[in-house]
This record gives sequence, structure tokens and C-alpha cells, in this order.
Amino acid sequence: MSESPSPDLSVLRTFSPLDGLKLDNLRALARKTVVRELPQGRLLFKEGDAEKRTFYLVSGTLDLLTEGRHAGSVKGGTADARHPVAPLLPRRCTAR
Repeated sequence: MSESPSPDLSVLRTFSPLDGLKLDNLRALARKTVVRELPQGRLLFKEGDAEKRTFYLVSGTLDLLTEGRHAGSVKGGTADARHPVAPLLPRRCTAR
């Protein structure tokens, strides 16, 4: 897994509810935001995790698994990717 510096504000504005933040608040959030690049097949989080982080998919495809079975996919740049991935805690699915 590699990490990149804070994302461009235009990238953050593509996500909901971040698109409604005032510019100063969005800049403050960007300073605390990390972009991660995961190799294919690597887990982002596991079902049952309670880590208080919010994940958005910028690009690529993320498979969601529930009890080891495919429950859906999210593709970057789509309407589904505008929203946080599995926002409820504990996580109700695994993201790979």
C-alpha cells in the first residue's frame, strides 16, 4: 500500500457530503486526508472492523464481500463512488 499527499480540492468536491463544505473547511479536511493506492486483491477493511475512518473510492474497482460472498462492487467515478464506502460501524462487509 502506498500513500500520496493530500488530494486536490477538486477531487474532494466530487464526494458527498464533502461537496457542501465551505472552502476553508474543505482545505482543513484535505490536510488530514490521505490517498492510498492498494494493489489488486488487497483488503481495505474487514467485515466487523470498527475503525473510525471514512473511505471514498477515487478510481478503480472495490469488491464488497459479506460472509465471504460477493455482495457488490463500487467503481470509481460512478454515482455510487460519490458516497462513503460501507460507512456503518462496525463494518458490515469486507472491502477488497
